[in-house]
Formats: sequence, structure tokens, C-alpha cells
Amino acid sequence: MALGRHSDFNRLWFGQTVSNFGDKISLLALPTLAVVVLDGGAFEVGVLGALRFLPFLLLAPIAGLVADRVSRRTVMIVADLGRFLALGTIPLAFALDSVSMTHVYIVAGVTGCLTTFFEVSYQSWLPQLIGTENLIEGNTKLQISRSVAEAVGAGAGGALIQVLGAARAITMDAFTFLVSLVALLVIRHRDIRERTEEKKASAKAELKEGLRTLFGTPVLRGLFTANVVVNLGAAMGDALLIVYAYKTLHLSPGQVGAAFAVMSVFVIVGAVLSEQVTKVLTLGRTLVLTAVVLGAGYILVPTGGAVAGFVGLIVVQAVIGFVSPMFDIHVLSLVQGVTPNEQMGRVSGSALSAVYGALSLGYFAGGALGEAAGLTAGLAVAGGVTIIGGLTLLASPVAGIKEMPGGAPPEEGAAAAEDAADDRPDDAKAIA
Repeated sequence: MALGRHSDFNRLWFGQTVSNFGDKISLLALPTLAVVVLDGGAFEVGVLGALRFLPFLLLAPIAGLVADRVSRRTVMIVADLGRFLALGTIPLAFALDSVSMTHVYIVAGVTGCLTTFFEVSYQSWLPQLIGTENLIEGNTKLQISRSVAEAVGAGAGGALIQVLGAARAITMDAFTFLVSLVALLVIRHRDIRERTEEKKASAKAELKEGLRTLFGTPVLRGLFTANVVVNLGAAMGDALLIVYAYKTLHLSPGQVGAAFAVMSVFVIVGAVLSEQVTKVLTLGRTLVLTAVVLGAGYILVPTGGAVAGFVGLIVVQAVIGFVSPMFDIHVLSLVQGVTPNEQMGRVSGSALSAVYGALSLGYFAGGALGEAAGLTAGLAVAGGVTIIGGLTLLASPVAGIKEMPGGAPPEEGAAAAEDAADDRPDDAKAIA
């Protein structure tokens, strides 16, 4: 692969792989600390969960503006240092017998804010670091790391919490951010900016410029619409899956855990095969079909469960796991490939704010719909929304794109992508 000897990318990849595993520790350790040590309940755990999403919803556009104005690598380094210090206060306070729920909330909030700035800068910096022609490979490798962390990290984190306790286990997560920081420090690549005087406008003007690019570029507008709707539907489905498994299928925690473990394995398989699938189907068709299949998976959960119970749930989870990373990898890669570099932060920040807003709304709507209309109807609606999200791509140039517009200068990327759609043979247009 082209990135196999790209030392700077491999440093970033290593740092992010370690950091991803650390994230899974805190994802389990902070709620455990709140419940077991501080005698918290569902409300406290819910607040901690909300603090993961709210910073993206509220701060991502600002983070994007910062990423376009200053060194993105520097923002990432500062964010890693801040997360290391914030999480490090938990075991210190625990050792001094002074840890409190307010302290845990503050740490979760600070960490969430810094993660928002890190993620926006990281997504904006990657195309510059590895080139647009390598984005699918780069995002695939990074997605594999996240998927492996998802599959293995939670179990390892649980064992670590069992041995060390929740507070001390958080120390391990803190040090993973230190590893990420060091990896960033030894990367030789530096940001290249070509900012003219007229570009040095007010923050409001720059934010408007990013929004004009996002909604004024047909490819980006199509990707944005589809991604928001697909994430809304998927969040609705995810909110109901576990409830359906327990309440309707009457599965045990071990069986539910096994079904989700199978999904995690297929997430890795889907990420590994994502680039090969686009070579067979084309990039545009892959995006449409993966979204449609994902939605169909939620609709088929009741059917699979009714026919084969536990086995049926596993099959459906495998399908959902297989297509999800393909959609995510190619949406992100295409956005990075067609967005002008000097606006990458603002475009990513605005998009992430809407996507996380859709996730928050989706979880809420899924739960409410499941209570009001029943779990089967709720899953059907969730699947239908997801499918509609994929089908919106048919009304944009995205569905006709054959491959990543690699090698084109960033400001020409959108035009190259739309040209790729226009060059389709007539029969391909009819199918896509």
C-alpha cells in the first residue's frame, strides 16, 4: 500500500491507535466511577453521556474556524496535552480522597471540548499530510484501529477496572494521550498555508465562507444531507437494538454481548474490504448501497429475530457491522478530497456539528418512538430513515462518482469529482 512507508502517517496512526484504546477505558471507567464510587445513578451516567456529544454540537464550527486559522498539528498537540492533564486529575483526587461528581463532570466536559478541537483539526490535517490520492487507504487504516479498539478495548478496559479500580484505570487513558502527543511531536510534516489578505476576514465572515462551500458545492451538499439523515436513522436504530434483544427476544447479557462482538468483528472486515468494494461497484454506488443495506438491516432485525432468534440477530448485526464502516470511510474521504484545504476546518466543523446533532436527536427519537409505537415499528422507521438518507445521494453528483478524485489540487477536487460523475456511461447513470 502507498502509505506503508509514509513515516509521518505511521506515527499518526500509531498514536491514534493507542489513544483509541485509551478512549474505551474512560468510556467505561468514568460511568463506573460515578456509579460504584460516587453512588451515582442513571441521571449521572446520562449527563456523562451527553457531555460526549454536546461539545461537538456546540463547538465544532468554532473548532473548524480555529483549525483554518492556526496550525492544525499544534491544535492537536494542545488538545492531547489538555486531555492528559484533565484525566490525570481523577486518580490524583482519588488518591487524596477528594474526588466528587462535580469533578468528574468537569473532566468529562473538558475532555469532550478538547476532543472536538482535536477531531476537527485531525480530519482537516489528514489530506495535507498524506495527499488526497491516499485518503481512502489512510481513513481505512484509522477506521480499522477504531474498530479493533471498539471490539477489544471495552473488554480490556473492564478487566483493567476490575484489577486497578476505575480511578486508577483512568490513569492509563491519560497516558495514551501522552503517547499520541509524542507521536505528533515527532511528525516532520508542517502545515502549509496560502492565506491572502482578503482571506483574513472576521470570524463571522470566515464561518459564512465555510457554510457557502459546504452548501454551495453539489458534492459536499449531497454528502452532508445523506450523512445527517443516515446518522439520524442509525442512531434511532441503535437506541432500540439492545432493548429489542432483551425485551422481545429475551436474550441473556452474554448472548447480547456475543451478537455485538460479532458486529464489531464485521466492522473490521468491512473497513478492510472497503477500498476493494469501491473498485467493483464504484465509489458513488458503494455509498448508496451501503446506506440502503444498513437501513434494511434495522428493518430485518425483527424478522431475523422472529425466525431464528439469537442466530438471526447475529446475522443482522454482521450485515450492519459490515456496511457501516464502508459508508463512514468513503463519506469522510470524499469530503476531505473535494474541500479546499484552507476551508477544511470550517467545512468539517459545520458538518460534524450537524452530524452529532443528528445522533443526539436520533437516540432521543428512537427511544420515544419505541415507547409510543413499539420496538418493531420503531426499528422499521429507523431503517426507513436510513434508507432515505442513502437514496438522497441519487439526487446529487455523488452517486455517479467512480473513484476518489486523487491527485487534483484541493480547490479543484469538487470539480474533479463532479466531472467524474458526468463522465459516466448512460447505463451507469440509470443504475446510480
